[in-house]
Amino acid sequence: MDISEVLKNKIESNETILTEFESKELLQEIGISVPSQRLITSIDETISAAEEIGFPVVLKLIAEDIVHKSDTGAVKLNIKDKDELEAAYKDLMNIPSQKEKKISVQKMADEPITELIIGMTTDAQFGPALMFGIGGILVELLEDVSFRIAPVTEYDCREMIREIKGFPILDGYRGKPKADINAIVDTLMKISDLVIKYEEINELDLNPVFIYEKGLICVDARIILKNK
Repeated sequence: MDISEVLKNKIESNETILTEFESKELLQEIGISVPSQRLITSIDETISAAEEIGFPVVLKLIAEDIVHKSDTGAVKLNIKDKDELEAAYKDLMNIPSQKEKKISVQKMADEPITELIIGMTTDAQFGPALMFGIGGILVELLEDVSFRIAPVTEYDCREMIREIKGFPILDGYRGKPKADINAIVDTLMKISDLVIKYEEINELDLNPVFIYEKGLICVDARIILKNK
């Protein structure tokens, strides 16, 4: 995958939003783990993809006018067999959309220690600013995030992680496993490098990122480009 080419083609087509599938392909290209995923358009392809990836799987409706998938019911989790798969596929294809509909079949990720958000917004004065915090559906409610202007150092990343109120959750709170802090640092550094190298990126949202004792996996992602 040529990231420069992908971004150039999007901008030339007057498209500023990479779909979740495209965003995760790009992240995979820079070495960030994402669940196995296939993009398909028919029920037969869905069944084949699920059998190839291995149950349990997640189905997500991918359409350019559906951005917040969980709000519109466009995500079906923990599908364990063919019957559940067919029912989920039918539900997703009934969701209204003005754009072409495709289905992303993804491997269901293991239960994490917690969910994180890693993102980037472009500040008018300072340029790309990285964000880190506790993620998932609680991110807007808790507003427990830290920021740094890119490019960041490893020291900056470790400070960002320790600054959030939820840090004890990552540090083995009440006997829970300790999260892989090095994996978070590595991911923040990769995102920093990405947004410095590709100035076309205006905004980036990895949420949720599932963190484990060893490693992490980006379960959902969105990349927004600057207008021409």
